Amino acid sequence: MSEKKFKRVFLALDTNNIKSAENYIKLLKNDLAGIKIGKELFSYYGPYVIKKFKKYKLPIFLDLKFHDIPTTVYKSVKAINKLKVNYLSVHSLGGGDMIKAATNASNFTKILTVSILSHHDQKSLKEIGINHSIKLQIKKLINNSLKNNTSGLILAPQDLGIINKIKKKIITFVPGIRPIETKKDEHKRSLDPLSAIKKGATYIIIGRPITKSKYPKKIIKKINDEIKNYLQKK
Repeated sequence: MSEKKFKRVFLALDTNNIKSAENYIKLLKNDLAGIKIGKELFSYYGPYVIKKFKKYKLPIFLDLKFHDIPTTVYKSVKAINKLKVNYLSVHSLGGGDMIKAATNASNFTKILTVSILSHHDQKSLKEIGINHSIKLQIKKLINNSLKNNTSGLILAPQDLGIINKIKKKIITFVPGIRPIETKKDEHKRSLDPLSAIKKGATYIIIGRPITKSKYPKKIIKKINDEIKNYLQKK
């Protein structure tokens, strides 16, 4: 297994400070599988930030979670394709027609679907009128996403078992990752990095535990070493 196969961390650049974000990329680029650019950074800088960070030759996941009528999503994905980002997120609650519009519009960027965000629990789902269990709702959304040709799924770590039961091999991006020694923040269905990999995550998305640390290089080295040691034994 090549060294590249052991790199499973996408760094979440959840900030409005482009200089700070770039400093982290410079520091950690050799330890990363890719970078995730979210709504905050993209809202401040737009396509400029994508063009600026492409020079580091890391896969880019643009996490905008499109959720709109199919025509709007189709046109938006067409625009994102011109930026040549590797991955783009849409929200599976937008329904099959919307997901299909996104996948039909994309001739370069891979479409990832997110189902139930990792800050939700059963109580918060009930507040918005979803009375199914979290697992059942996610399973329904996953099946609908797969039917409409999504390239990958975004799942909270504790939901990984659902995709394993569906028995379809597909790329999974997993946010809500928190090393055991750090606080969970608002993520209610979180896991530590190694546990998520053991449960089948393809890539794990980590932001604050690295970017808020005094020793970000040390943190990611520890995560990478744990993952590498596990994968080498498989």
